[in-house]
Amino acid sequence: MIVNLYKHRGYIWRTGVAEVRHHYAGSALGMFWNILQPLCMILVLTIIFTTVFNRPDTDNVPYVVYLCSAMLPWTAFGECLTRGAQSFIANATYLRKLPIPEQVFVAQSAVGSLIHLGINYGLLIIVALIAHCTPTWHWLLLPVPLSLLIALGFGFGVGLGTVNAFIRDVGSFLPFVLQIGFWFYPIVYNPAKLPPVMQVVIRCNPVYPFLESIRGLFLHAQVPSPGLWLGMVAWCMASSAIGYMILRKLRSELRDVI
Repeated sequence: MIVNLYKHRGYIWRTGVAEVRHHYAGSALGMFWNILQPLCMILVLTIIFTTVFNRPDTDNVPYVVYLCSAMLPWTAFGECLTRGAQSFIANATYLRKLPIPEQVFVAQSAVGSLIHLGINYGLLIIVALIAHCTPTWHWLLLPVPLSLLIALGFGFGVGLGTVNAFIRDVGSFLPFVLQIGFWFYPIVYNPAKLPPVMQVVIRCNPVYPFLESIRGLFLHAQVPSPGLWLGMVAWCMASSAIGYMILRKLRSELRDVI
Protein backbone atom coordinates (compact mmCIF):
# COMPACT_ATOMS: atom_id res chain seq x y z
CA MET A 1 0.00 0.00 0.00
CA ILE A 2 2.82 2.41 0.87
CA VAL A 3 4.49 1.74 -2.49
CA ASN A 4 1.29 2.57 -4.39
CA LEU A 5 0.73 5.74 -2.38
CA TYR A 6 4.29 6.89 -3.03
CA LYS A 7 4.03 6.03 -6.72
CA HIS A 8 0.86 8.12 -7.09
CA ARG A 9 1.88 10.86 -4.64
CA GLY A 10 1.70 13.59 -7.30
CA TYR A 11 -1.80 12.57 -8.36
CA ILE A 12 -2.94 12.33 -4.73
CA TRP A 13 -1.70 15.82 -3.91
CA ARG A 14 -3.09 17.44 -7.07
CA THR A 15 -6.52 15.86 -6.72
CA GLY A 16 -6.61 16.59 -2.99
CA VAL A 17 -5.91 20.29 -3.59
CA ALA A 18 -8.32 20.38 -6.54
CA GLU A 19 -11.02 18.81 -4.40
CA VAL A 20 -10.66 21.59 -1.84
CA ARG A 21 -10.79 24.27 -4.54
CA HIS A 22 -13.75 22.82 -6.43
CA HIS A 23 -15.70 22.21 -3.23
CA TYR A 24 -16.07 25.98 -2.78
CA ALA A 25 -16.15 27.00 -6.45
CA GLY A 26 -18.92 29.52 -7.08
CA SER A 27 -19.51 30.07 -3.38
CA ALA A 28 -19.54 33.68 -2.20
CA LEU A 29 -17.97 32.79 1.15
CA GLY A 30 -15.48 30.31 -0.31
CA MET A 31 -13.24 28.60 2.23
CA PHE A 32 -15.15 30.21 5.08
CA TRP A 33 -17.76 27.47 4.72
CA ASN A 34 -15.12 25.01 5.87
CA ILE A 35 -14.96 26.65 9.29
CA LEU A 36 -18.59 27.77 9.57
CA GLN A 37 -19.95 24.47 10.92
CA PRO A 38 -17.25 23.89 13.58
CA LEU A 39 -17.38 27.61 14.40
CA CYS A 40 -21.12 27.41 15.14
CA MET A 41 -20.62 24.31 17.28
CA ILE A 42 -17.73 25.97 19.14
CA LEU A 43 -19.82 29.07 19.85
CA VAL A 44 -22.72 26.98 21.14
CA LEU A 45 -20.54 24.83 23.39
CA THR A 46 -18.61 27.86 24.65
CA ILE A 47 -21.84 29.64 25.62
CA ILE A 48 -23.27 26.53 27.30
CA PHE A 49 -20.15 25.66 29.29
CA THR A 50 -19.29 29.22 30.31
CA THR A 51 -22.76 30.55 31.16
CA VAL A 52 -25.20 27.69 31.74
CA PHE A 53 -22.80 25.25 33.44
CA ASN A 54 -19.77 25.90 35.58
CA ARG A 55 -16.77 26.76 33.47
CA PRO A 56 -14.40 23.76 33.22
CA ASP A 57 -10.97 24.14 34.79
CA THR A 58 -8.67 24.80 31.83
CA ASP A 59 -5.48 25.83 33.67
CA ASN A 60 -5.98 29.52 32.93
CA VAL A 61 -6.28 28.85 29.19
CA PRO A 62 -9.19 30.72 27.52
CA TYR A 63 -11.99 28.20 27.21
CA VAL A 64 -12.52 28.80 23.49
CA VAL A 65 -8.82 28.01 22.86
CA TYR A 66 -9.02 24.94 25.09
CA LEU A 67 -12.11 23.76 23.23
CA CYS A 68 -10.80 24.42 19.72
CA SER A 69 -7.43 22.81 20.39
CA ALA A 70 -9.09 19.38 20.39
CA MET A 71 -12.36 20.02 18.59
CA LEU A 72 -10.79 21.17 15.32
CA PRO A 73 -8.60 18.04 15.01
CA TRP A 74 -11.58 15.86 15.94
CA THR A 75 -13.73 17.55 13.27
CA ALA A 76 -11.02 16.99 10.65
CA PHE A 77 -10.67 13.35 11.72
CA GLY A 78 -14.44 12.86 11.42
CA GLU A 79 -14.42 14.50 7.99
CA CYS A 80 -11.55 12.25 6.90
CA LEU A 81 -13.44 9.15 8.05
CA THR A 82 -16.72 10.21 6.46
CA ARG A 83 -15.18 11.11 3.12
CA GLY A 84 -13.01 8.01 3.18
CA ALA A 85 -16.05 5.80 3.72
CA GLN A 86 -17.67 7.31 0.61
CA SER A 87 -14.54 7.57 -1.54
CA PHE A 88 -14.96 4.34 -3.53
CA ILE A 89 -18.63 4.99 -4.25
CA ALA A 90 -17.96 8.64 -5.15
CA ASN A 91 -15.15 7.64 -7.54
CA ALA A 92 -16.86 4.57 -9.00
CA THR A 93 -16.48 5.86 -12.57
CA TYR A 94 -12.70 6.17 -12.24
CA LEU A 95 -12.34 2.86 -10.47
CA ARG A 96 -14.19 1.04 -13.26
CA LYS A 97 -12.15 2.60 -16.06
CA LEU A 98 -8.68 3.35 -14.69
CA PRO A 99 -6.04 1.00 -13.23
CA ILE A 100 -5.52 3.20 -10.16
CA PRO A 101 -5.07 1.52 -6.75
CA GLU A 102 -8.21 1.92 -4.67
CA GLN A 103 -6.48 3.40 -1.64
CA VAL A 104 -5.36 6.38 -3.73
CA PHE A 105 -8.90 7.78 -3.65
CA VAL A 106 -9.04 7.54 0.14
CA ALA A 107 -5.64 9.23 0.32
CA GLN A 108 -6.79 12.20 -1.75
CA SER A 109 -9.73 12.69 0.63
CA ALA A 110 -7.29 12.53 3.56
CA VAL A 111 -5.12 15.19 1.92
CA GLY A 112 -8.16 17.45 1.59
CA SER A 113 -8.97 16.95 5.27
CA LEU A 114 -5.37 17.70 6.22
CA ILE A 115 -5.45 20.95 4.23
CA HIS A 116 -8.67 21.98 5.96
CA LEU A 117 -7.16 21.15 9.35
CA GLY A 118 -4.04 23.18 8.59
CA ILE A 119 -6.14 26.22 7.66
CA ASN A 120 -8.36 25.93 10.72
CA TYR A 121 -5.49 25.38 13.15
CA GLY A 122 -3.67 28.34 11.65
CA LEU A 123 -6.71 30.47 12.45
CA LEU A 124 -6.77 29.03 15.97
CA ILE A 125 -3.15 30.06 16.50
CA ILE A 126 -4.10 33.62 15.52
CA VAL A 127 -7.00 33.52 18.00
CA ALA A 128 -4.69 32.16 20.70
CA LEU A 129 -2.21 34.98 20.14
CA ILE A 130 -5.02 37.56 20.32
CA ALA A 131 -6.11 35.92 23.60
CA HIS A 132 -2.57 36.50 24.94
CA CYS A 133 -1.46 32.86 24.84
CA THR A 134 2.32 32.69 24.83
CA PRO A 135 3.76 30.92 21.77
CA THR A 136 6.51 28.34 22.37
CA TRP A 137 8.80 26.26 20.18
CA HIS A 138 6.54 23.29 20.96
CA TRP A 139 4.05 24.68 18.45
CA LEU A 140 6.51 23.75 15.70
CA LEU A 141 5.87 20.08 16.51
CA LEU A 142 2.10 20.36 16.06
CA PRO A 143 2.10 19.23 12.38
CA VAL A 144 3.38 15.80 13.48
CA PRO A 145 0.44 14.63 15.67
CA LEU A 146 -2.01 16.51 13.44
CA SER A 147 -0.74 14.60 10.38
CA LEU A 148 -0.69 11.30 12.28
CA LEU A 149 -4.32 11.84 13.28
CA ILE A 150 -5.30 12.20 9.61
CA ALA A 151 -3.20 9.11 8.86
CA LEU A 152 -5.33 7.27 11.42
CA GLY A 153 -8.44 8.46 9.60
CA PHE A 154 -6.95 7.28 6.30
CA GLY A 155 -6.33 3.77 7.66
CA PHE A 156 -9.85 3.45 9.02
CA GLY A 157 -11.20 5.09 5.86
CA VAL A 158 -9.73 2.37 3.63
CA GLY A 159 -11.52 -0.34 5.60
CA LEU A 160 -14.79 1.58 5.97
CA GLY A 161 -14.78 2.60 2.29
CA THR A 162 -14.39 -1.04 1.25
CA VAL A 163 -17.15 -2.35 3.53
CA ASN A 164 -19.43 0.57 2.63
CA ALA A 165 -19.25 -0.42 -1.03
CA PHE A 166 -20.93 -3.70 -0.11
CA ILE A 167 -23.06 -2.55 2.84
CA ARG A 168 -24.23 1.01 2.23
CA ASP A 169 -25.63 1.33 5.74
CA VAL A 170 -22.06 1.71 7.03
CA GLY A 171 -21.83 5.23 5.64
CA SER A 172 -25.16 6.17 7.21
CA PHE A 173 -24.26 4.65 10.59
CA LEU A 174 -20.83 6.30 10.81
CA PRO A 175 -22.09 9.77 11.94
CA PHE A 176 -23.72 8.14 14.99
CA VAL A 177 -20.44 6.44 15.91
CA LEU A 178 -18.61 9.74 15.56
CA GLN A 179 -21.13 11.49 17.83
CA ILE A 180 -20.57 8.87 20.53
CA GLY A 181 -16.80 9.02 20.06
CA PHE A 182 -16.89 12.81 20.45
CA TRP A 183 -17.94 12.45 24.10
CA PHE A 184 -15.45 9.66 24.80
CA TYR A 185 -12.62 12.19 24.84
CA PRO A 186 -12.66 15.26 27.13
CA ILE A 187 -12.97 17.83 24.35
CA VAL A 188 -15.47 20.04 26.17
CA TYR A 189 -15.11 18.93 29.79
CA ASN A 190 -12.45 18.38 32.44
CA PRO A 191 -11.57 14.67 32.69
CA ALA A 192 -10.47 15.09 36.32
CA LYS A 193 -14.13 15.25 37.35
CA LEU A 194 -14.94 11.88 35.80
CA PRO A 195 -15.20 8.68 37.90
CA PRO A 196 -11.93 6.69 37.89
CA VAL A 197 -13.39 3.98 35.67
CA MET A 198 -14.40 6.53 33.03
CA GLN A 199 -10.92 8.06 33.09
CA VAL A 200 -9.67 4.63 32.05
CA VAL A 201 -12.40 4.19 29.42
CA ILE A 202 -11.60 7.43 27.58
CA ARG A 203 -8.02 6.23 27.12
CA CYS A 204 -9.41 3.43 24.93
CA ASN A 205 -10.60 5.98 22.37
CA PRO A 206 -8.25 5.62 19.34
CA VAL A 207 -7.87 9.39 19.08
CA TYR A 208 -6.80 9.75 22.73
CA PRO A 209 -2.99 9.77 22.25
CA PHE A 210 -3.29 12.14 19.28
CA LEU A 211 -5.48 14.76 20.96
CA GLU A 212 -3.53 14.50 24.22
CA SER A 213 -0.31 15.16 22.29
CA ILE A 214 -1.82 18.08 20.39
CA ARG A 215 -3.19 19.71 23.54
CA GLY A 216 0.02 19.10 25.43
CA LEU A 217 2.08 20.83 22.76
CA PHE A 218 -0.33 23.69 22.13
CA LEU A 219 -1.62 24.49 25.60
CA HIS A 220 1.00 23.27 28.05
CA ALA A 221 4.31 23.36 26.14
CA GLN A 222 4.80 19.65 26.80
CA VAL A 223 6.46 17.23 24.42
CA PRO A 224 4.36 14.01 24.18
CA SER A 225 5.56 11.19 26.40
CA PRO A 226 7.05 8.04 24.81
CA GLY A 227 3.78 6.28 25.62
CA LEU A 228 1.79 8.80 23.59
CA TRP A 229 4.22 8.59 20.65
CA LEU A 230 4.00 4.80 20.78
CA GLY A 231 0.20 4.96 20.94
CA MET A 232 -0.03 7.24 17.91
CA VAL A 233 2.31 5.13 15.79
CA ALA A 234 0.67 1.87 16.90
CA TRP A 235 -2.85 3.09 16.10
CA CYS A 236 -1.77 4.40 12.68
CA MET A 237 -0.08 1.12 11.79
CA ALA A 238 -2.97 -0.98 13.11
CA SER A 239 -5.66 1.02 11.28
CA SER A 240 -3.73 0.94 8.00
CA ALA A 241 -3.02 -2.79 8.33
CA ILE A 242 -6.66 -3.62 9.11
CA GLY A 243 -7.92 -1.35 6.33
CA TYR A 244 -5.58 -2.89 3.78
CA MET A 245 -6.47 -6.44 4.87
CA ILE A 246 -10.16 -5.70 4.34
CA LEU A 247 -9.46 -4.09 0.97
CA ARG A 248 -7.25 -6.96 -0.15
CA LYS A 249 -9.88 -9.52 0.88
CA LEU A 250 -12.70 -7.83 -1.05
CA ARG A 251 -10.72 -6.19 -3.88
CA SER A 252 -11.69 -8.80 -6.49
CA GLU A 253 -15.37 -7.90 -6.13
CA LEU A 254 -15.10 -4.22 -5.21
CA ARG A 255 -15.17 -2.70 -8.70
CA ASP A 256 -18.14 -4.84 -9.67
CA VAL A 257 -20.42 -3.73 -6.82
CA ILE A 258 -19.84 0.05 -6.88
